[in-house]
Amino acid sequence: MPKLHILSGLLEGKTVELIEERITIGRALDNNIRLEDGTVSSHHAILTLEDTDYKVRDLNSTNGTRVNGIRIVETTLRHGDILRLGSVEMRYESEAKKQSQPLPPVQRGVDLNQLGAGSAPPPTFGSASPFGRKKHNQTGWWLWVIIGLGLVVVVVLGLLIARLLKFG
Repeated sequence: MPKLHILSGLLEGKTVELIEERITIGRALDNNIRLEDGTVSSHHAILTLEDTDYKVRDLNSTNGTRVNGIRIVETTLRHGDILRLGSVEMRYESEAKKQSQPLPPVQRGVDLNQLGAGSAPPPTFGSASPFGRKKHNQTGWWLWVIIGLGLVVVVVLGLLIARLLKFG
């Protein structure tokens, strides 16, 4: 039989057996499960039996309904899920325990059919670098122009200094 173990709030430590097909949870007196907590809405959520597990649906509550920390509108509960209404947490336990999945079989070796025929990249392959390609030999002539201008400046300055010293 599915159960809710209340983990926090005024009913902390209590266990509620889920025996009806439709169970309302909230602060109001007409709910099947009444949680006297200011963070719980008067009609906060509803549990509906579907096969062997319950589906929880938020009833447009102020503080929301969360399952395993994720805010939901509606979801099916699984064994061990943590249901949170406002600040009240509950753990859902069902008859159907969570089943573990087996690991996929280990593959050994390399499948030669999956390897590419050539070593060149495909034509749609592009660089992911944000810096782009390096440009080679395009700045060489600029370097020589700057060096030449620098030499002209040095010669002119030398001549001016020599002239000032000669007449000074």
